[in-house]
Amino acid sequence: TYYRDIKQILDRKCASCHRPGDIGPFAITTYAETQLMAPVIAASVEAGTMPPWSPSAECNTYKHDRSLAADERGAILDWVAAGAPEGDPADEPPPIDDPEPEVDFDIALGISEPFTPTVSPDEYRCFLLDWPKDQDSYATAFSVTPGERSIVHHVIAFIIPPQEVAAFDALDAADPGPGYPCYGGPGGEASIKAQWLGAWVPGSGGSGALPEGTGILVKPGSKIAMQMHYHPLPGALPDQSQLKVRTAATVERPAYLLPLTNPGWLLDSPPMTIPAGAPDTVHSFEIDLGSAIYYLFPGSPFGIGKPVVAHAAGVHMHTIGARASLTINHGDSSECLIDVPRWDFNWQGTYDLSGSTVVEPTDKVRLECHFDNSAGDQPLKWGEGTGDEMCLGIVYVSAP
Repeated sequence: TYYRDIKQILDRKCASCHRPGDIGPFAITTYAETQLMAPVIAASVEAGTMPPWSPSAECNTYKHDRSLAADERGAILDWVAAGAPEGDPADEPPPIDDPEPEVDFDIALGISEPFTPTVSPDEYRCFLLDWPKDQDSYATAFSVTPGERSIVHHVIAFIIPPQEVAAFDALDAADPGPGYPCYGGPGGEASIKAQWLGAWVPGSGGSGALPEGTGILVKPGSKIAMQMHYHPLPGALPDQSQLKVRTAATVERPAYLLPLTNPGWLLDSPPMTIPAGAPDTVHSFEIDLGSAIYYLFPGSPFGIGKPVVAHAAGVHMHTIGARASLTINHGDSSECLIDVPRWDFNWQGTYDLSGSTVVEPTDKVRLECHFDNSAGDQPLKWGEGTGDEMCLGIVYVSAP
């Protein structure tokens, strides 16, 4: 029945998005709501499209897993097939108890004035936010409070270092109204070198705290580019989202949210070409994490010739991406960090590993992306635009 068997599953895996005023297109927090949408729920569960969870369980295990276990999936499908019986309201489970302690954020930054997205079906816009600290500080937790939940699809925050601020101020000044359009990264030639601070998607689990003892350095004079992915609904809905950060003056282990890709693809040497009509084009790249850290962050306190610890992983492509993975090659063995066997641009993020893993200086991290351009009449290459593509890995790493 709904109250005895189904509500606890939906509350835990679905209702963080499918609730009034959130991004889910309908709510399923009551029996009446759930009964009405039961056929839609069953179809989505059977197709594996809901709840949205990209990583393969055969690769690794992750915290805050939204996927349905086999018995949960079976219970939902059996319940719908039986006519969605209500059962006894006395069997309603208690509210979900979040075991993670609440984070005491000390910084709140947000869009200075309400912004109404108008580009349909998706609009990507970056807002430059002043970092308020006047000395070195480390971000140890990150979260987002969306202003208009029903249209905020995801948020990525990038650290713009002081030496790059003028270039991004120019991007902002060149566009009327608050913010400027951006896609893929925060925009501009230095986009790939803009350090990631954090990412948020609807339904994100956990408190937002980074692994204990780690943090991401933010220099005074920096700015934060908050990239908003909007999925506008009919009618004007203004948004004024806010990001929250907990900081510390020092941490035991400095960390980076590290983007991984082949620098040659950015320079078109070699080009990351995806031919028109090709159903499965594969591009791959290998690198040791120390070299990646040295390339992106010269002067880092860790990297070349030293082990690093990987805590989270993700992959990123655009709209014709089909599959992607990140694998650590240890020489005589390999270890899967993340494998997304069915890429969906609408559902992406980084995923916290259940247990961290040490990457030695002799190890190589392999990024592999598959693209399906069978319906395309034009070849594609690396680029920031909607009609371009990317093959990017993301790993949260710290010093040992």
